[in-house]
Amino acid sequence: MLPSPTDPKPSFFSALTTDLRPRHVITVIVLLALAIALTRVINLGFRRALERHRQRETLLPETATQLALTRRLLAFAVWLVAIAIALTQFPDLRVLSTGLLASAGLSGLVVGFAARGTLGNAIAGITISLAQPIRIGDDIEFRGDRGVVEDIHLLFTVLRLGDGKRLVIPNDTVASEVIKNLTMGGVTKMARVEVLVPPAGDPELTRKAMLDVAHGYESLDRSAAEPEVYWVRIDERGTLLRLVATCADAASADRLGQKILARAAQVVWRRAL
Repeated sequence: MLPSPTDPKPSFFSALTTDLRPRHVITVIVLLALAIALTRVINLGFRRALERHRQRETLLPETATQLALTRRLLAFAVWLVAIAIALTQFPDLRVLSTGLLASAGLSGLVVGFAARGTLGNAIAGITISLAQPIRIGDDIEFRGDRGVVEDIHLLFTVLRLGDGKRLVIPNDTVASEVIKNLTMGGVTKMARVEVLVPPAGDPELTRKAMLDVAHGYESLDRSAAEPEVYWVRIDERGTLLRLVATCADAASADRLGQKILARAAQVVWRRAL
């Protein structure tokens, strides 16, 4: 019996529900589970790689920046492939997308302009990872703010300011504006040590002790700027001090950091010792 012209046509969603089979649902669930598992394996692998570099004292800012962005790109690719394969289980979705594109040209144009900024940030993030005008750990100045590059994501860069706050900068802005990199070329020789002095401690005494260790260090780069101790933050947890000093090489910077931490612990906890 042929359907009457007056009979209501089945909606897209009812047709999609009719064509849905248990194997489709199982396939989607398996794909999502595989994507989650692969993402965790990728994250674990990159964390282990970073830890091996730290143990060998070979973790350069260039390496940390490239590993961080590569990990995020791989995770993004895994989810993109998983979602794309999952959508192929529902052929009617292609009909829906065609109808939307045909009937919403103006909306598509607006979405395209909105996505252009996101795509530009992603491309800029990859460019920063390859060209590396800034790297994780670099001390930079941006629009009058000074801080340390804490992380470089695919779409934005996180700058940790001197007061402990975070400045989030879109990557296309980082790639297009002039940024003063205060440690380019010598960041691997920089010793940066942070010490938290509890409220019962003496921040000034701790600061002087840190500076004494730095000034008396035999591998200090005497041609660079003098070691400095910054007052980073003061709150209910105590006073956070940060020492910055330039050494002869990366290994010397690591040793200086250990010496300063040991001396600061003696000063901060002298009563307990």
